Amino acid sequence: MPQQLSTKSKQVKSAYIQLKEHPDSKTYQLNYINIFPKDTTQFLSVFNPPGYGQLSDGFDYIEGFFRLAKYHPVAVISKAVDIGKDLKWDADAVNYLQHGIVELGNKFTRLFIQKVNSLSPKEQSNLITFLADVENHAAYPEYKQLIKAINDHGQKDLADQFTDAMQKREKQPHD
Repeated sequence: MPQQLSTKSKQVKSAYIQLKEHPDSKTYQLNYINIFPKDTTQFLSVFNPPGYGQLSDGFDYIEGFFRLAKYHPVAVISKAVDIGKDLKWDADAVNYLQHGIVELGNKFTRLFIQKVNSLSPKEQSNLITFLADVENHAAYPEYKQLIKAINDHGQKDLADQFTDAMQKREKQPHD
């Protein structure tokens, strides 16, 4: 018997359906951003719950959220970073979020830097470690592009933190 959707999962699903029906509506865009999970706990309960119920995997929902950065970059970056700052790598939904945040950083570098710099040092470190946690950095040029973009914006210390996290990850054994 399929698992019953939680209230939050139903809200996300409903808002996503409305957004798909009215993709150019600022009202539905903002509604989806506002209803999208606000933190790690909500994100995992909707997209990566135990037993793979709810909206597990979540690719369409997460991609839809990131697409809205075209119209509302500050809101999307803020929420994505607020979720990612407490995550550890996992497959599917968590992986989509990880890559989406890196893409946001490349497209909206100044806004991304502002948000990352607003985090506490511990949150910043957690976020950077999460974003660097990939199996093969040679196949992940977007991360290196992000380091360059951050450096090009005069944030050498922040860029160095991203570089250090990547180098630490590259030294870890791969399962």
